[in-house]
Amino acid sequence: MVLFTHIAGGSAPSSIVVCVALLLLACLQTVVAEIDSVFKSPRCSPPRIANLVSTSTCSDPISIPQSLLWNIEFPTSLVRVTSLSARTKRPIPARISMMMRGYASDVLAQNLVWSGWGNSGPGNAHGMHVCKYKGKDHLCFFQGVQQNGYCRGHGVIMDDHYRIVRTVVPGGGMASSDMHEFMPINDGKTALMTVYQQRQFDMSPWNVKSGMGWVMESIFQEVDVETNEVLFEWKSLDHVDPSDAYTWPSHTDTSGTGLDPRSPWDYFHINSIDKNADGDYLISSRHTCAIYKISGKDGSIIWRLHGAHPTFKNINFSFSQQHDARWLGENSTHTLLSLYNNGFNGFNRTHDFSSGMIILIDHQDNTATQLHDYSPPGKTMISSSQGNMQVLPNKNVFIGWGNNAYVSEHDEEGNVLLWGYIDKDRIMNYRAQKFEWDGMPTDVPALWTYSQSIDTFSPTTFYVSWNGATRVKYWRFYGATNSTGPYMLIKQVEKRGFETSYSAPHFYRWTYAEAVDVEGKVLGKSRSMFTFTPSPDLQGHCGRESCENAQTYGMPGEEGAGPVIPPAGINTVPWVDPGHPDAHFDWGQTGDDSEDGESGSGNLKSVYGKQTPADGRKSNPADYRNLDNNVGWIAPVFGFVVAIVAIYTIMRIYRRQQQFSRVKERASTESVDRVERSKPWTESETPWWHWRRWTKSQEPPRYFPLAEQRSPSWRPDGHYAR
Repeated sequence: MVLFTHIAGGSAPSSIVVCVALLLLACLQTVVAEIDSVFKSPRCSPPRIANLVSTSTCSDPISIPQSLLWNIEFPTSLVRVTSLSARTKRPIPARISMMMRGYASDVLAQNLVWSGWGNSGPGNAHGMHVCKYKGKDHLCFFQGVQQNGYCRGHGVIMDDHYRIVRTVVPGGGMASSDMHEFMPINDGKTALMTVYQQRQFDMSPWNVKSGMGWVMESIFQEVDVETNEVLFEWKSLDHVDPSDAYTWPSHTDTSGTGLDPRSPWDYFHINSIDKNADGDYLISSRHTCAIYKISGKDGSIIWRLHGAHPTFKNINFSFSQQHDARWLGENSTHTLLSLYNNGFNGFNRTHDFSSGMIILIDHQDNTATQLHDYSPPGKTMISSSQGNMQVLPNKNVFIGWGNNAYVSEHDEEGNVLLWGYIDKDRIMNYRAQKFEWDGMPTDVPALWTYSQSIDTFSPTTFYVSWNGATRVKYWRFYGATNSTGPYMLIKQVEKRGFETSYSAPHFYRWTYAEAVDVEGKVLGKSRSMFTFTPSPDLQGHCGRESCENAQTYGMPGEEGAGPVIPPAGINTVPWVDPGHPDAHFDWGQTGDDSEDGESGSGNLKSVYGKQTPADGRKSNPADYRNLDNNVGWIAPVFGFVVAIVAIYTIMRIYRRQQQFSRVKERASTESVDRVERSKPWTESETPWWHWRRWTKSQEPPRYFPLAEQRSPSWRPDGHYAR
């Protein structure tokens, strides 16, 4: 998603808004775009887009709107976007989804505002526009995976902090939603969604006679955003016969063969939905070349514009393979609508050029008349897929030219006010729309600082950006010699594009930046950053403000150079000691090939290559070996102490257990003795020679299982004494 903005006039923060035009790329095949070098400040660095130019053909430049925001989207599943350095012409694979900014006062400057790469993904993002949700402006778009002419995914609602607050999916056991339409309506309470659903079908009229064929049925739903309950559903096969199609099986690259579920025949191809105040729907079918008004009560077709069985007679126009049908007005006698006429599908051509159309339908005499035609300069451009037309509140018209990645703005009469392209012949653009947008990200500004060396008079260059922030007017840059400060204000500069750069005349080890609005209020502050300085071997090949990408392996002019595998254990990252930020770990001076012969010594070295110990004296490798010897006894002593403590603890526990066992044994013996003494006399326990054995009368013993536990009130007959 690429967004172009200009901050509107006004001093109050509430009046600072961004007027956005969203160019949504929906690529049906793999394409390659040439883009410039990456930005230096963002953590997720999106490539710049090259060859983005705009030209005005109007005689009065003042008529160009004061703000312009474009959104250019690169679907990340099928589209290969290649970063191309203007100097080296070396392609770097990348995939991006972002928004860009452009100023009406300088229509050649199209600058990034927000990168959705990682936020709007994974997968493709289509149809991004500003929508209302719970009374506030949100960004709404489809997110999913590209298929052959359709997608599988869901709708996304994102707030002005670029946080996803709701995802929306179809209901009723349907397949996941399609890219062609996701439009929240009714203040975000409900949403319109398209669904592409495979279905078995008798295709014998199309010579599929050895078995069942497969048809892609176009479906749209209106669903409850919070619950995904289906409030209305319409299926093309219930109302439109496949014989109405002008795109036959195996006819185009997206029509499908109809022979299996992986390649169903897409006879209808719904690509837009709109709803009026009466609750009826307006849909566009590309492959039947018709616009349908659908009853919101029973799903019946109220009327058809163009196609095989039109309701109206076309007076002065025709169209084919169209996109983006929208209601502009309606009463009992007339309907005013707009659409984008492709006139071409890549195989069959019906028009010399594509155009935007405004059509008036007269329901009294059943005629349709084209009132306005918005054509490209020279009337030669034709789009085989995609495209849209948006009528703005001031009656200007904004158009995205589909697979030709151009955009234009026209006045009401069709005069071209703005004509620009994103990149010729290498990327595609699904929709271009223009809205007001005010974004305030929750993240902090991203800052990166660079200096060629740590000399006092070596310039420090700041590169700062804030992804998605629309209120930033100025940047304040601060510097210090250490991370704890004190920091001094170096300069306040006006924001210039997505990434603002500024070179201070002196070296600053630590830096940070503040984003400031038009009233001087601080909006956000970056993290404190340690200024990057190149290694001694690299300094000679770097500039004073930046270090460009390497062109080849080896030194300049070296032939046959390739990558080198360094020895194991080599330090390839200049580690920074927070207590001594002026010293780095030596670049590569460790391992078997180090100068002092010590493996892994990790000597500290300044960025100029001088050995720099902590106290500032001249470094000696023996100092580091002595340091290792001085601290080498700590680990053995610590281990010995731990072992002694562990042995003592185990012995204490063992002795306590032995004492406890003896106490328990003694207590058990005394208890047994007491029981033996308290037991009643029995004959069996008396020896034969004892006088009691021969003088006591013999009675059979009674068995009382609970005799020793019975209550004093318990009687032998089983009852309790009262």
